[in-house]
This record gives sequence, C-alpha cells and structure tokens, in this order.
Amino acid sequence: MRTAFVCLALVSACSFLLAADAVQEGHFFDEAANRHLTLEKAGSGSSRIVIRFANDPGSNATWTGIGQRSDRQLIFAQEVEDNQDRGAFYIANISESKVEITLKPGQKKAQDAGIVGVYRHTSEQKLQQVAKKEAQLANTRLLTTLKNAAKKWSSADRPALSLWKDQWPGLRDRWMDLSYKAPAKDPKARDAAPANPAEKPAEYWFKLAEATMHGYSFVDTLPDPKTGTGWEAEYDDFAGGHVSLTQMRDGGLHATLSISRANDTQTGTIDTLVKAADVSKDKSGSLAAHFTVIDPEVKDPAEQAKVHLTKIGHYLKVEVENPKHYTVRGWFDGIYRGSPPPKE
Repeated sequence: MRTAFVCLALVSACSFLLAADAVQEGHFFDEAANRHLTLEKAGSGSSRIVIRFANDPGSNATWTGIGQRSDRQLIFAQEVEDNQDRGAFYIANISESKVEITLKPGQKKAQDAGIVGVYRHTSEQKLQQVAKKEAQLANTRLLTTLKNAAKKWSSADRPALSLWKDQWPGLRDRWMDLSYKAPAKDPKARDAAPANPAEKPAEYWFKLAEATMHGYSFVDTLPDPKTGTGWEAEYDDFAGGHVSLTQMRDGGLHATLSISRANDTQTGTIDTLVKAADVSKDKSGSLAAHFTVIDPEVKDPAEQAKVHLTKIGHYLKVEVENPKHYTVRGWFDGIYRGSPPPKE
C-alpha cells in the first residue's frame, strides 16, 4: 500500500511539473476585445508577454512586458530601455486554459495600458482560423480603400494609384519574404500542427494581414496639402522606404534613398548627387531623372546602380537596377507619397 501511495504521489508531482512546464509558452486570445497574447520564456526564470491589439485588421500595435515567474504567477511591467519608466506593474495568473492579468495591488486603474483581462488559450487550429479571418478582413479593407481612393486622390495623383495597384502583389510578396519565417515545428509541442500540412500556419496569415494593413494605410493617407509638385519633398512608401530630394541651383538633385524593412533587419542607403543633364521636364510638365550612381567602392561599371525617378503628381515612382551593393534582400522600388521638405 505504501509503495502504491509513493508511486501515486510521484505521478501527481510529475504531472504537476509537466503541466507547469506546458504553460511556459503559448498563445492566448481575448475574443471580446480582439487582443492576442503570446507567452514566451525569456531566460533566468523570467517570462515575456507580448500583447497585440487588433482593432484594425493587421494592426501591429503591440505592448511587451517582462518579469519574474514563480510557478504559475508572473509579476511584470513594460519592457523598456535602461533608465526608462516601466509604468504600472501587473500580475499574470497562468494556467493551461487561460492567462488572467490584473494590476498589482497599489497600482491605479488609470495606469492600465489596456492589457488587463482574461485571455483564453488557443490551439493552432483555432488560431489559424482567427488569423485567416483577420487576413480576409484586411484584404476587404484594402479593396474598399482602393475604391474610395479612386475618388479621393487628385486627378494628378491617380496615375500613381494605378501603378501602385499593379505593383502591390509583388511588393506584398517581397514584404512577406522578409517578414515571415516558417517555424520549425517541434513535434512534441503542446499545440498540434494544422491537420492539413499544406495549410499555412497562423503566423503566416497574421503576417499577411499586417502586410495588407501597411497597404491600405498607405492608400488611405493622402499627401500633405502643402506638398508641392516639384522635386523637393520627402517621400515614403508603404513599408519603410524613404526618399529625400533637394533641388540644386544648377538644376541637379541631391538624392538620398533609404530603406529599413522587416523590423530594421534589411536596411540600405543610396546618397548621391544627380547632374542637371540627368534631370528632365517634358512639355506636359512631367519630371524625370535617370542616372547612374558613381560609387568608388563599385569598380565594375556593369554593377553600378542605376536609378530612375519619375514624379507623378505628389508621388514619386522609384526604380533601382543593381541595388545589391546597397542592400542584401531589401528593395528601393515602389510608389512613394510626398510630404513637404523640413523647414530650416
């Protein structure tokens, strides 16, 4: 009898440890408030909580907290740079089925960053359904935004809209190629893989929704009314591309093209002077600049970058050939929206 009791106690203890270990990581969802919570191990007995607010489909607004874990309770605050205020402290009570977040006693409700509440554990299959729906909603939002833009955009800008629509599928695929990393699924992981191996995991659909959000946000944001139709302006594309153009006295340009894609993992800069002879204006007033970037570091003329800039209303069409010396996997090409140059 004693032996049986000891074995039962050991089994119970092992079950508790396995259950505790099972909730070291996972994904949880607050359906009512459309908030996603990811629980991650952060090392040295600490855990990280990442909360994404998905009020807009594809929204990438997140809040990240970190703290010390004790069994199934985590006391945490916002993860910030050294010497910055971490704000309110929270308590997360973690079980296999849910994460419940409350303010730590002594904190005021007004200090809540919008993360207090109950988040239910979500299986990969359920999460996949949620993610697919969000991607569909983001695409519907994009289609509606494009339809409205045909009326909202000025007649001078609409050719740029048509070009952007044509470029969008390729730009979206480029963004996905950088941003989405297919996970190497652990067969022993708590959340089973999708029933159909050909199905994309939830993370793919969330990233697709995010890419589409960047798209509809770009289309929906009109140029600042103070933006001129000449060269001088600051220009931004839908996802981390920037061009700064300054007109020189002789008619040439100072052009700076910079990119920061996929959370700053793919960056690049081309900074050059454009000769007046490479800048043109036709009878209709259309502006264009076609030039080769003379870079002393690029010895082979065949590998020198060639840049083509075309002004379309308040927008700028950018095409760059041979960008390999300035970015690894990023890109400069696309349609960029203009804004006024900074005041001196």
